[in-house]
This record gives sequence, C-alpha cells and structure tokens, in this order.
Amino acid sequence: MKHLALFTLLTLAIGSTNAAEQIRLYKQYLVGTPKAFLQKSHALEDCSTRYEQGTLCLQKHSLAGEDAELAFRFLNNRLVSVVLLMPLTDASKVKKMFHALKTQFDLVLIEDGADKFDILEVSANTFNKDEFTKMIADFENEAYQKHSIKYTFISKDEFIIQSRKSRKFSDIFIDAPISMRAATYSVGRKDGQVVGTISFIVPGITEEYLDQNPIVEDF
Repeated sequence: MKHLALFTLLTLAIGSTNAAEQIRLYKQYLVGTPKAFLQKSHALEDCSTRYEQGTLCLQKHSLAGEDAELAFRFLNNRLVSVVLLMPLTDASKVKKMFHALKTQFDLVLIEDGADKFDILEVSANTFNKDEFTKMIADFENEAYQKHSIKYTFISKDEFIIQSRKSRKFSDIFIDAPISMRAATYSVGRKDGQVVGTISFIVPGITEEYLDQNPIVEDF
C-alpha cells in the first residue's frame, strides 16, 4: 500500500462556480476541494512516508461503525482521491464493507493478484444465473484463502449505460462521462494483520477539468 496511485476513491456547503459540476468522492468530500480548506476543517497529518508524496491523513474516521484512517490525495493542491484504510479482525467486517459499497456502486471486476474475474465479460457469456453466482463464489473463496482480493465498482447511475456499451471491464472507462465515480475495495495482509482499503476516485479527472471547474472557498 505504498503508493496510492493504485487507489487512485452528502454535499458540503462550499461554493462552486457551477454547482452542477460538483462531483462527490465520498460523503462531503468533493473533487477539486482545495487542500487549504481541508487543512482548515480537519486536524490532518502529512502521511507521505506511508503513502504517496503529498498525501494528508485523518485519524479516527468511522465507516459503517468501523474505525478507519482517511487519506486525501491531491493534484496541484486540489482533492482528486479519498482512501480509507481499516483493520479487519473477522470475516463479517469484510462482508459489511462490501455491502456498504454495494448500496451506491455496482461490481465490475474482481482481482486476485494476476488473476481477474471480469463481471461484464463473464456475465455476457454465462446464461445460467446460478452458474454465474457459483463462479464468483469460487473465485472469491480462493482469493480469500490467500488474503488477497480486490473489487472494482462504478457508480450505479453510470453502471447501466456503461455496461450496455461495454463487453468487458477494460472498455468501461473509454469515453466515460467525467462525472463517473469508481471505487476499489482491497483486502490484504500488512504486518500480519488483515487490512481493508477502500478508494474513491473519478477516473476522468484531469488538471484541465479542475482549472475549468474550481471550487471557490472564502477563507
């Protein structure tokens, strides 16, 4: 988890040049929020040594009743990614986090190291629902035995459109709308402990977009 580039993921009352352009990453955290605003609002620490250079962290955050560390990643001092990290002491917590994500996102890919289970591609070629469900379960069970699994989701409001025009995962982000949100949920081991990492990103965000849609805050 040294690099957040891989994670590279409730509107706050802050002004914008165009409210319709605001994109929510997670809870009140919007794409393009100035770093200075977050530093003013929270007691943040520089956690560059643990993650990517320039990352700021907030301790004692809570997600679905579980304690987590919240990490903020920036592009030119503007927020582009939010990452949560939390210890997972039992299997029920793993499932709890998964179902919390499923309320807002739809699953499109499962990974176990080099192995991938492409939800769109497999579902398009599997007509028996029970068989498809078993295939997912078998893949997950093998991955969890290795304590290494990663789920990739996209926001429900974009899933129907993107899944209809995409026959496989790699096609999803081609010509995807700028507002499409994605999330990854990784479960792995660190220092002998099982850790969950949830990342919220907007794959299409660029420096040009941030320049054209600034969030203006009166400090």
